[in-house]
Amino acid sequence: MSTTPVTNEPSQGEAPRAPSRNLFEDPAIAAAAQNDPFARWVVKHWRTIVLVLLATGAAVLGYDRFTTVALEKRSAATAVLNSVQENYHQLVTKEAALLTLRAEEAAQSDAAEKAKITAKIESASKEVDQLKDKVTLMVESLDSSAPFSTLKDLYRGLLAARLKDYDKTQSALANASWEHAGKPESSERFMAELLAFGLARALIDSDAHRDFARAQLVRIAEQGSFVAVPAASTLLTIASTDSEKAQAQQLVDALRAKYPSQQRFLTNFGDSES
Repeated sequence: MSTTPVTNEPSQGEAPRAPSRNLFEDPAIAAAAQNDPFARWVVKHWRTIVLVLLATGAAVLGYDRFTTVALEKRSAATAVLNSVQENYHQLVTKEAALLTLRAEEAAQSDAAEKAKITAKIESASKEVDQLKDKVTLMVESLDSSAPFSTLKDLYRGLLAARLKDYDKTQSALANASWEHAGKPESSERFMAELLAFGLARALIDSDAHRDFARAQLVRIAEQGSFVAVPAASTLLTIASTDSEKAQAQQLVDALRAKYPSQQRFLTNFGDSES
């Protein structure tokens, strides 16, 4: 039985196809490169060039993806922070209402009315406890990257201050570098500075931490962008020695020169000494 060799002849009517050839190996390009040094270099190193281009493209895509993820994470962390602020504000409001109810209960002489107020106090106390737990959990869930880690520490201190746990309040303020939370005029810096000021004010009520609180107020008055004036005013108000009064007065005078638009907030401080 004879066999006929199979040939890859093009079928009738089909145009013959040119053999597959790499673009950089085309004789026409090679001939053109003879008199062009740059073209000769491209032909010689085309594989390296392609690999570099692929790697560059991958790097660009990777950077874009990283940026997208970072922005998504920041957006999510900002949303949580906004919720923390909102719920903390609710906590402060409900605690104030609870104090009012307790004052009404103490002043009420009618037994029936007093019982109604007592029931309201029990309900309000539960709401306050639930909000404390909620805010605590939300604070702990804040992103650990800057500047949210700083804001997390400051909110921890704020919650501790409401419980009169001044040791934790002091620790939170000591560990939180509010001056590094964003640029000097950023919203992150504003929030961090305001929280730091609140913690320092809270620590003034603690004899054990009063000196630390004063030092933090001095720091805010010297480096603050938003609450430097209230910090200096507070220092003048709480000053108890001649040296403390002199230091506070120097800060007030410096802030008068630095922030002319805030003169009205400083006109009542230190004038009696002049």
